[in-house]
Amino acid sequence: GPPFIVSPPENITVNISQDALFTCQAEAYPGNLTYLWYWEEENVYFKNDLKLRVRILIDGTLIIFRVKPEDAGKYTCIPSNSLGRSPSASAYLTVQYPARVVNMPPVIYVPIGIHGYIRCPVEAEPPVTLVKWNKDGRPLRIEKYTGWNLLEDGSIRIEEATEDALGTYTCVPYNALGTMGQSPPARLVLKDPPYFTVLPGWEYRQEAGRELLIPCAAAGDPFPIIAWRKVGKPSRSKHNTLPGGTLQIRSLGKDDHGEWECVATNVVASITASTHLTVVGTSPHAPTSVHVVVAMTSANVSWEPGYDGGYEQTFSVWYGPLMKRAQFGPHDWLSLPVPAGSSWLLVDTLEPETAYQFSVLAQNKLGTSSFSEVVTVNTLAFPVTTPEPLVLVTPPRCLTANRTQQGVLLSWLPPANHSFPIDRYIMEFRVAERWEILDDGILGTENEFFAKDLSQDTWYEFRVLAVMQDLISEPSNVAGVSST
Repeated sequence: GPPFIVSPPENITVNISQDALFTCQAEAYPGNLTYLWYWEEENVYFKNDLKLRVRILIDGTLIIFRVKPEDAGKYTCIPSNSLGRSPSASAYLTVQYPARVVNMPPVIYVPIGIHGYIRCPVEAEPPVTLVKWNKDGRPLRIEKYTGWNLLEDGSIRIEEATEDALGTYTCVPYNALGTMGQSPPARLVLKDPPYFTVLPGWEYRQEAGRELLIPCAAAGDPFPIIAWRKVGKPSRSKHNTLPGGTLQIRSLGKDDHGEWECVATNVVASITASTHLTVVGTSPHAPTSVHVVVAMTSANVSWEPGYDGGYEQTFSVWYGPLMKRAQFGPHDWLSLPVPAGSSWLLVDTLEPETAYQFSVLAQNKLGTSSFSEVVTVNTLAFPVTTPEPLVLVTPPRCLTANRTQQGVLLSWLPPANHSFPIDRYIMEFRVAERWEILDDGILGTENEFFAKDLSQDTWYEFRVLAVMQDLISEPSNVAGVSST
């Protein structure tokens, strides 16, 4: 059958000019193996600057000689014996190098009368820690200039430029590995920013399906380019910027509703003018700002209504216990109609000490909105009448593991019963048989933990234990997640 990768490549970090080595060992029968390596989506032997500096050994190892910053990225190994579908495994190469200036423009344009920037275009790994500036061959003392600030990325922000700013500038960026030197000189020139000759109106109302034109025009030296953009959720309709700067939307849709900006840009500055577009004759927009106040067996749900789409809208509150959430979506929850004209509802059929999720839906005669954000709350516990003689701590509950771009977010509910406040939590994990401690000092007030730096392509299991006065609870449920 097809090969099986027994030793996949691992992420590596090397300094510029060193050699990088990725292993990739596979087994197969028959064993006539060939190995292909890709950088991002391109065969390493076809990538111009890389093909002369790579070698693939007979055991699948990839060697990259004299690494350059441009070599950084994802490398994928594909072993093949011409049978079945070949497997693949990937790892990332990080190339560290001193900070360097890339593409410093020969002329820096700063607008007159509005704020502007003097930027040092830098590449660095690890990131830049310091940028030093020279003006006319001498170190620039920024504190001498009123309204000038050095920003975190090394740029200089000028509140309002005057003749004092004129001159020739160079920058030297630094990171932990040092610098590759000074930028080429750039001459600073003051210019008038672009200006609008035609502004869009404050607001436009138009029916869905119709065409709409919104005017906008600008002038300046050099002559500005005009682009339109939707603020927030993007528009899916076909929209064009006509010659001259007018926005044309052919067939208005629901997601065209909202704030639009006309942006006029030239080398000196970008200026914006905004307008609000109301699209009439659609289903309503989702409610926002959902707020839930809980008692023992009830919850008061309130929200901000979204735009009604041009017709009267009514609301319904959807809810369900969190325990079922893994198998059920909001459509499987219970729903309650809201009396007309109201933007709150008391839900009074809940179980005590249970986690619930709530969402609100709007509807008008043309259809329904999308669901609002989902809010998770815990109803309150039964009032305790008899004192508990036992010192008791039950396990934490409802541990869930959610993958994010930065790692795995673990969240849980505190133990249902405990005689005293929880001192701390212990988070354990396993990738094989044995449980190991990930962190044993999580504050008792926390119910979330971020697991970072996990190995690629591994199945992780997590569990959490509560600690109270040297008493350790039973472990919570086990939450599993793949880092693939």
